[in-house]
Amino acid sequence: MSIKLFTNELSAVYDEPLRKMLITNFETIRDAFDVVLGNQATLNSDQDKINQDLKNIKDDNKTRDANVQAIVNILNKYDVPIQIVNGKVVEITEEGD
Repeated sequence: MSIKLFTNELSAVYDEPLRKMLITNFETIRDAFDVVLGNQATLNSDQDKINQDLKNIKDDNKTRDANVQAIVNILNKYDVPIQIVNGKVVEITEEGD
């Protein structure tokens, strides 16, 4: 984005055209700054949503892992030869078979 400001237009005498150019410059800067602040607010809101989504995903993963562990524990009670190895449910073989 390119913003056109009046520069190198300053005269030695403070006159009405110079005053109008300076006012225009300040209005242009104000408008651009308002856009930047609006974008910052949007970014902050988006970041808050992303952080909340990440927290929800982490919580869901913990719940899933706990549920898988509970299922493995129940199946082990009934002598089903499985266990969790490196985060995966695997079938284990019994020695001597």
